[in-house]
Amino acid sequence: MIRTFLKDRLAVILFFYMNTGLLILTASLYMHISNENINAPIAFYLLLLTSFFLIVWLAIDYLRQKTYLKKLHRLAHQKTISLDSSYELEATNPPSREAQAWLRLHKRAQEDIQREVERLEQAQKQHQMFINQWVHHMKTPVSVISLLVQEGKQTLTDKEWLDDISAENDRFRHGLELMLHLARLDHFSLDLKAELVDPAAIARELINEEKRQFIRRGIFPELDAEEAEPVASDSKWLRVIIAQLLHNALKYSPQKQQARIRFSFKKQRSQLEFSIADSGVGIPAKDLPRVFDPFFTGENGRRYQESTGMGLYLAQTIARELGHRLYLHSEPGKGTTATLVFSSKTLHQT
Repeated sequence: MIRTFLKDRLAVILFFYMNTGLLILTASLYMHISNENINAPIAFYLLLLTSFFLIVWLAIDYLRQKTYLKKLHRLAHQKTISLDSSYELEATNPPSREAQAWLRLHKRAQEDIQREVERLEQAQKQHQMFINQWVHHMKTPVSVISLLVQEGKQTLTDKEWLDDISAENDRFRHGLELMLHLARLDHFSLDLKAELVDPAAIARELINEEKRQFIRRGIFPELDAEEAEPVASDSKWLRVIIAQLLHNALKYSPQKQQARIRFSFKKQRSQLEFSIADSGVGIPAKDLPRVFDPFFTGENGRRYQESTGMGLYLAQTIARELGHRLYLHSEPGKGTTATLVFSSKTLHQT
């Protein structure tokens, strides 16, 4: 801090010594005209005396600004600056009118930013509230359409068009659920419940819920839960992750070719690995590092127009918040395996 203080006054110090040298030179010329000579000790004494007064002035100036500079130096090295920083500096009694003017400008700018942030936060809350209400309103007609399709299949002979309606309704339902979960991410910590969860039970429930899709797509589920055990997580959010991975496996598996989706568990020391493997189109190697980026659809997204690029981003974000690890292994033309790793350092123990 002292070094910075001296660097800021380097021009003043150089000017001071230039002025001192000029005075000594003027005195020498005057004494030379008067047929007298100024000797070296006198010149050195003059230089030493002026240096003393310079050091005294610098010391007084430093002591006068020390508290302010120390606080300013500390705030400058903080990662984030809040509006309180202006009040902290103001409390140190800025040592100059220039510092006071800069402080007023800084405080005014921070207050403007704070008001804009509050306005944007309010707008975001209103937008999120609208999205949540809209999704909940849309889920009602989705449920009604599902019931009407089931009734129609019992009374009508031509059921092919009902299957088409059911398929589109399922896509609509998945889209609404994805939107609702994305909207809730901002308040993740407020909607979190740590508990022991059975991932195998969640997988079974989801397989039963999506049995119409399995039948319609001609895909068979296989669940190997021999090594499954309860893990510390949040049942609702964990269900969202598994549902998204299952939806991707269904979407990218070979349709109506008796393909299989395998759900398996593997115990690895203090970790439990839960995998969902399909035999679908796979993910190109160049796309694999970016599959968890928001809105990234890659090469498969161009082939499957229903891809949003948000499903895996949602799953990865939730997994990270829960303290789990999610990664993919894929080979083009052979399929994709999504693995969710539950470690001993769990949400339940933190």
